[in-house]
Amino acid sequence: MSEDKPPRPDIYIGLVGAAGTDLKAVIRELRSQLLVVGYSVVHVKLSDLIKAAIDIPDLVDEHERIKHHMKAGDTIRENSQDGSGVAALAMQAIISERGKQKTGQSRAFIIDSFKHPDEIDLFDKVYVRNYYTVSVHLPKKTRQNNIEIKIARDQHQPPNPMIATKAVDIIRDDEKSQGEKSQNVRDAFPKADFFVNGKRDLTTQIKRLVEIIFAEPFVTPTLDEYAMFVAKGAAYRSADLSRQVGATIIDENGSVLSTGCNEAPYPGGGFFVQGSSDGIDDNRDFVKQIDPNSAEIQNTFIEIVEILRGAGHIGDTKKDPKGDAKLVDDLLQGDLKHLARDARIRSLIEFGRVVHAEMHAICDAAATGKAIRGSSLYCTTFPCHLCAKHIIAAGIHEVVYIEPYPKSLTAKLYGDEIEFVDEKASTPTTAQPKRVRFRPFHGVSPVLFQRAFRHKKRKDNRGILTVWEPQSAVPTDASLTVERPRLETTAVKALVGTLPKAKAAYDSWVKESFDEEG
Repeated sequence: MSEDKPPRPDIYIGLVGAAGTDLKAVIRELRSQLLVVGYSVVHVKLSDLIKAAIDIPDLVDEHERIKHHMKAGDTIRENSQDGSGVAALAMQAIISERGKQKTGQSRAFIIDSFKHPDEIDLFDKVYVRNYYTVSVHLPKKTRQNNIEIKIARDQHQPPNPMIATKAVDIIRDDEKSQGEKSQNVRDAFPKADFFVNGKRDLTTQIKRLVEIIFAEPFVTPTLDEYAMFVAKGAAYRSADLSRQVGATIIDENGSVLSTGCNEAPYPGGGFFVQGSSDGIDDNRDFVKQIDPNSAEIQNTFIEIVEILRGAGHIGDTKKDPKGDAKLVDDLLQGDLKHLARDARIRSLIEFGRVVHAEMHAICDAAATGKAIRGSSLYCTTFPCHLCAKHIIAAGIHEVVYIEPYPKSLTAKLYGDEIEFVDEKASTPTTAQPKRVRFRPFHGVSPVLFQRAFRHKKRKDNRGILTVWEPQSAVPTDASLTVERPRLETTAVKALVGTLPKAKAAYDSWVKESFDEEG
């Protein structure tokens, strides 16, 4: 970039990818496409920063390497005040690189990669409109195979059941480890501004992302992006105590047939709308001040404990001064909750008063006489098993989703009725498929939608088409300086107290592991 051109702001791109996802190919494409707009790339590799900060030894075996890096990252998060210590490590590296920046140089910092939503939140707060999260999706089977191959290669043997077990353990801990501040890709992944399909042509996807960041005026939404944006808009209507979920059903031409959100039912149809009560009192859960599903889970658990106590399988109340209710509360919410972390009873969803977003969308279509057989349903969260059976029975052909829903037993209960695919069918058909297609969403997220697609200057005063000049294009709404430098500095300074405690915790874990192994 020549000295006479005005400076352009730095941008920051945080990558998220579950264990086994090859982010190197994505970084190569980002480097190539950012070069088109005159930006050089600074690769900030978090695993290297963690290794140096905690002094992780060089490990040849892939399984051991991943385990040690996961634990070291967790100790940094757990010993930082807000769980964003790893993100602060990245900021420390960014500040150091910023000091080396040449006059007039335009740079993109690629952070490889975030593993917890708190890390994304910190970058959002500090860099604001200069920051983008990009999540890369790859099917679990593919990721498991990738990990198995790496472990087998390091151990100089072919993949075997023992190696497969190690790969499954890595994927499970990567998705969500124990502890609020531990590695949690499951919750970090859906926070993306842009979702990449790791099995599709990366060049086309990354080129489009860069054009959107740099305000190419003629990039418009795909049907998937528009439909998911509508679903997200519906989600914001919900006042549910747990989460906001939205759904929309569209026909084969892309016309919206109905929408829905997770909310308590309203007499006469639909749900309560703020400012339009028709003389009927607001019946939502926040008015009743309790989530009945949570209450029933606790009551069910207490009932099971009482039955087991009565059958003599556990001690009587006199020997347990806590009492059954206190014991259950500790298992669900208190000091013992790690013991019941994966208990199936925690996943009960049958006692909620709210109608789920997917069901509301189906009911809305029925109430207005719109046929939805052969339609597509877009939902911000993966459908639960209760909704799945209605989706199948309604004749919906396809379901597109963003957020995972661990409580869902859809895949287990309806494995013969649904199939998981990676992309939209190339040739739409009105014929009833043998299975309902479930696929993850790819493209511009609903969060970025308005900024990505709002009107940019497309013609000059004479009505002649504007030509987009990539080498001088400026990132949309970006600032020339760090928006919140004080917050950036504070986060980095906090590392001084975080890292010694984190290293001590890591060293203690290494010693305990060594003692256990003999």
